[in-house]
Amino acid sequence: MKKIFLIAGICFTSHVCLAQLTTTLVVVPQPPGTLINWGTKELTYIISNQAGSVIRNFIVKAELKESNGTVVATTNLAKARVRTIGPATLILYAADVIPLEVMVFTGRHKTSLERTGKLPAGNYELCLQLVTPIDFLPFSEVRCRNFTLAAFQLPIPMMPANEQVLDAEKAQTSVMFRWTPVAPRPSELVKYIVTVFEILDRQTPMQALRSNQPLLTKEIIGTTQYIWQPQLSFAKTKVWADDIQADSLYSKEDKAVMDSVDVTTFIWTIQTVDSRGVPFGDGNVNSDGISEPNTFTVIRDRRKIKTGPPATILYLNSMKNRRN
Repeated sequence: MKKIFLIAGICFTSHVCLAQLTTTLVVVPQPPGTLINWGTKELTYIISNQAGSVIRNFIVKAELKESNGTVVATTNLAKARVRTIGPATLILYAADVIPLEVMVFTGRHKTSLERTGKLPAGNYELCLQLVTPIDFLPFSEVRCRNFTLAAFQLPIPMMPANEQVLDAEKAQTSVMFRWTPVAPRPSELVKYIVTVFEILDRQTPMQALRSNQPLLTKEIIGTTQYIWQPQLSFAKTKVWADDIQADSLYSKEDKAVMDSVDVTTFIWTIQTVDSRGVPFGDGNVNSDGISEPNTFTVIRDRRKIKTGPPATILYLNSMKNRRN
C-alpha cells in the first residue's frame, strides 16, 4: 500500500512540476539550411515559470527528425549548458536550444554539415523539452514544430551559350552574360559573382578554371545579367588553314581564301553567395555555390571563317594542340 502511495506521490509531483513550467516553440516554416544562420527570427522558445519564487536549473533537450521519423540529431546532454529560470519568462533562440557544438548529427546529415555547413533539403520536425541537469529527467511538455528546407537550383549560365562562337570586333566592345536566377526565390538576398578565365594553349577548360588568374571577377546584386567590356585583342592563338581543310563545314571557296584564324577561348561561371558571403545552396548541391561553367570562343576577322556549330571550334582547337 505504501508503494502505491509513493508512486502516486511521484506522479503527482511530476505533474505539478510539469504544470509549473509552460513552454512555447515557434519555428518559421522555411528557415535557411545553414543552421548557424538561424537567429531570433527563425526559432523562438519561450519558457514561463509559474512556480512563484522557485528557481529552477534545466537543460534544453533537442531532437531533430526527418518527416519519416528518422532521427537526424540529438543534444549531447552531458555537454549541454545548464540554465536557470526564476519567477519570470525566459526567451531562448536557436543558438541557445540547438547549439551545434553539443548537437550530435548522424549519417548523411553529418556529412552534409561537415562538407557544406547545411542540412539537405527536406521536411523536418524539431522537438524540445526541458530536463533536469543531473539525471536528465523531463519536467516540461515536449514541444514540436515542422519546417521545410527548400531544394534550390543554382543559376544556369545562358549567354554566352556553351561553346558559342563570338565575333571579335563585337566582343571587344561588349560580351553579354546572362544566367537564370536561383530557384525557388530564396528569402534572403543573394549575390552572383561572374568569373571569366582564358583557356591557354594545351589547357583543358577545367585546368584553366582551377589554375589561371581570372580576367574578370564581378559581383552582381539584384539582376541576372552583366555586360563585360573586355577591350582585348583576341589574337592569342593561330589555327592554320591546312589544319581545317578536311572539315566539310566549309566550302571550297572559303578554304581557298583562308590563311589563318586568331582564336581565343574562355570559360565562365557563376558563383552564388548569400548576404554574408557564404556560398549559397543546400546540403544536396556543391559546397562552393558554383554553377556548371560554359566555354565560348572569340574569332578575330569573321570574314575568314563561317560560324559553324560548336563542334567546329573544338575541332580547330584539337588540330591546334596536335600541331603544337
